[in-house]
Amino acid sequence: MAVRTILAPVAGSNIDQRVLDLAFRTAKRFNAHLEALFVAAEPQDAIPIVGEGMSGLIIEEMMRAAESETQRRETRGRAAYDAARDAAAVAEAAVPMPDLQATCAWRRDNGREDETVARRGRLFDLVVIGRDPREAAASLTFDAALMETGRPLLVAPEKTPETVGEKVVIAWNGGVEAARAVTSAMPLLRTAKEVTIVSVGEVPHGRACAKALAEQFVWHGVEARVSELPEQSHVANALISEAEKVGADSIVLGAYSHSRFKEMILGGVTQDMLAKCTLPLWIMH
Repeated sequence: MAVRTILAPVAGSNIDQRVLDLAFRTAKRFNAHLEALFVAAEPQDAIPIVGEGMSGLIIEEMMRAAESETQRRETRGRAAYDAARDAAAVAEAAVPMPDLQATCAWRRDNGREDETVARRGRLFDLVVIGRDPREAAASLTFDAALMETGRPLLVAPEKTPETVGEKVVIAWNGGVEAARAVTSAMPLLRTAKEVTIVSVGEVPHGRACAKALAEQFVWHGVEARVSELPEQSHVANALISEAEKVGADSIVLGAYSHSRFKEMILGGVTQDMLAKCTLPLWIMH
């Protein structure tokens, strides 16, 4: 698999800049085409359910306010896209260029952002996205991208590191989710300067250990070192600490090995990593 197309949802919010910064860097790394997608909410979807006694005048006013907010967000999102495009010096294109190089395009669709990102995301090789728990719409879109596209996500941290994908840590537990994440990240791993496979505690019976994964990587031309850490109560903290120790600039992680609902209620490695990690996370469910 090669990363030739990248989708980056843009919402006119505070996370656009970091998403686009990481998206353009990734597009240049893989000579991929980047689509920045803005989804304009339909006015009727942006207002509460109409209750009895609500006048037509009030409904019209609410719809005008919703349209105004959508225009404001689009203007802000487009400005962030234009600035990131110029800073990255990436050309816009509607069709592939004769020579292999990074290109980009702006796209505007109408509808619900989470549904549109889920539908369109299935057409791309990678989705670069941010996560802001303070914004309900952003959280819905993130969940849709992770759970409904079947594509890997590259989650943008608050600050993009100097390099991305040169020193990669793989969080390995031998599970299906981790295996899928590793397979999807192979384009990143093949071009990385250093790869470290980290496992915390004993790998459950019936699963392949970190050393077995490193041995298999040889067939892909990837040389990886292995770090097997003792059992710990805070797995995410151990992974982040080990990533800092080896100077990693990104982490590959299988998302939600346990029930997503259970992790949301009781906590889990995925939730902790999304909340605490300051590096780009390449994740897949």
